[in-house]
Amino acid sequence: MSEREALLAGVGETLVAIRARLGVDVEDAARSAGIEPERLAEAEAGETALDERELAALAERYGCAVEAFFGGRVTPLSYLFGA
Repeated sequence: MSEREALLAGVGETLVAIRARLGVDVEDAARSAGIEPERLAEAEAGETALDERELAALAERYGCAVEAFFGGRVTPLSYLFGA
């Protein structure tokens, strides 16, 4: 597994954990953040990266900072643009 794949997988697991803790399903979370449900599901599965706008919208919906998706770190450029 490459570093980027590991990063995508880790962010995906975190997205699922936060959403589940809030008791929200993928459809509701995605739609309230202005994201297609399929896209959020792919991000949660570690298959794709969300862009900055999508991350910010989800963070607002989930009541957390974007950094929470990355273990408290600023969004790594390798997440947004690959490495």
